[in-house]
Amino acid sequence: MSNFAQFNEEEKDCLQELMNISYGSATAAIADIINKEATLSIPNIKTVTTKEFKDYLKEKLNIQKEYFITNQLISGSFCGETMFVIDRKSTENLALEFDLDEEEVKDDDELKDVILEISNIITSTTLSKLAGLIETSISFSPPQVEIVKNSESFYRSYINEYDHIIIISTDIIFKEQNISGELLILSKDEATIFLKEALNKVLEEF
Repeated sequence: MSNFAQFNEEEKDCLQELMNISYGSATAAIADIINKEATLSIPNIKTVTTKEFKDYLKEKLNIQKEYFITNQLISGSFCGETMFVIDRKSTENLALEFDLDEEEVKDDDELKDVILEISNIITSTTLSKLAGLIETSISFSPPQVEIVKNSESFYRSYINEYDHIIIISTDIIFKEQNISGELLILSKDEATIFLKEALNKVLEEF
């Protein structure tokens, strides 16, 4: 039986604010590397079942595009995984900011290297900041990347991993460079219970 716990509005607002701070640290780190400024959407927090996650992916992944998707497992009191989703055109534009030439940006292996580097920075910076804010420690697996053309095949690997999924997502946009990606944090049930308790500790301090 699942021990899943929903967030109330106060907890959700608190988490949204903490994620704003955490995502901000990540985009600042990326901006320092490519010397360009990114904008962030307000973090979106939603709870879905695995079936609803399938619908979410189907809506997110346009069947007419290819996507580079990285994921990293998170271990610790707050466990789950992160996904960074970025379409091929944005990936190519990002690679140009890393000074790859026109030939190199057509090479999937070169593009994967760029996305792995960016994803690792975004994930480690965001979650390390969040862990500090809720006074816990976490560790990460090395990131993995795949090129996805079909949300159905990508979804199958998640069916048995989660009962419910907390999706914490934000759009990361470098407008002038036409680069747009989305970072998703998928939280397991036991991590959600821990996070709910941690958020209430934060709220008690204010």
